[in-house]
Amino acid sequence: MRAPPGNDGTISRRSLLARGALAGLAATLAQIPGLLGERGLIGTALAQSGSLVEETLQGMIAFLAPGNDAYSKQQGQSTTRPGGVASNNVQAFISDLDHFVPASIFASQGLTVPASSGVAMLLNLYASQVNPAATAPFSSPFANLSFAQKAAAFERLESEFELQQGGTEFAFVAGILPGFATFLTFSEASVFDAATGTLTGRPVGWELTNYAGISDGWDEFRGYYHGRRRVRGSGPNATRAPK
Repeated sequence: MRAPPGNDGTISRRSLLARGALAGLAATLAQIPGLLGERGLIGTALAQSGSLVEETLQGMIAFLAPGNDAYSKQQGQSTTRPGGVASNNVQAFISDLDHFVPASIFASQGLTVPASSGVAMLLNLYASQVNPAATAPFSSPFANLSFAQKAAAFERLESEFELQQGGTEFAFVAGILPGFATFLTFSEASVFDAATGTLTGRPVGWELTNYAGISDGWDEFRGYYHGRRRVRGSGPNATRAPK
């Protein structure tokens, strides 16, 4: 693996764990076309519109971080404050699934199924099993479910993966997707300008967590232990009060 610019060539434990988790997610998502193919759903997955995929994933984000948006209100679990949908990170989520995680290839038919379309297809499939009547107001069955029904759909997703794959890592997809989406919800992705390395606005996640923002320091932490205001020397003598 190539080290980040300015790095001495080593990989930190945090980077190693992050890359390992994403590698596991990529390997797991790569199996989705096979599952869809067994059910004859490859064509349906490919025919999904971008708006249907986005609605489905917005419904999942509202389930993870309810707010005052339409998706949260539809599920019957909302708040008076902006939530995950208002963070406007769904496009970053889709982009990460489709590009950072390699797209899955259904080799026997020579078709490429974007990971986001595969995930949306599965969520809507299980949503229709939980509540076949969930057809409005959104085009996505999953987005139309109640909060408890969404939980039931996720339970079916995870349970069936475990049964079909013998408890292997394929069940991992049902567990890591919520964490991945939540991470992006509380990130700065939607307001980060990669060209300048600056933020174009205050992220919703900062508001939700009462984060005060980036700072070089705080007045409350000025001074030293026992009223000292300055020190001399270095090393073990750095905390000695000057005479």
